[in-house]
Amino acid sequence: MTAVQQMVGHDTDGNNVDAIERFFGDGGTFAMLRGVCATQLETLYAQAFNFYQAGRLDDALTLFKGLAALDHYDPRAFLGVAGAYQALERYQDALPAYAYGAMLAPQDPRFTFHAAQCHQHLGDLASACSGYEQAQILAVDSEHAGLAGQAQVLLETLQQKEDVRHAS
Repeated sequence: MTAVQQMVGHDTDGNNVDAIERFFGDGGTFAMLRGVCATQLETLYAQAFNFYQAGRLDDALTLFKGLAALDHYDPRAFLGVAGAYQALERYQDALPAYAYGAMLAPQDPRFTFHAAQCHQHLGDLASACSGYEQAQILAVDSEHAGLAGQAQVLLETLQQKEDVRHAS
């Protein structure tokens, strides 16, 4: 029996809608609603990651999207969605997933760093610079400290390009 079935019982009127709204309002997810356990979610995540690593980007994207729908509180799912879009060179599509993931994990520099890369590919250099600057700040004392150096190099490269453009 799923979480909502337990909450609703046998009531078939408008209380079902109220119960479902309460369920999601109290932090419920579709995984909980459908009875998908954490182990099953981890298995799906591992498969999506393996698809991504193997270059099966469309398959990875499909699974990561499914994971994001099942648990809209898992920042890894949104990092996967965005990363797959980015690898497919669908930069504009990647940005909302990076933004949502950054909202879920505001101290994780990967979201701002990779979003900055997308902005750079799209030609939005001001947003790219802002993203690299934020990634630098977030990465310094994190498990992703290596991103700080990468962000610095990319930021300097963009600033040099901007200086050359203004000198011309």
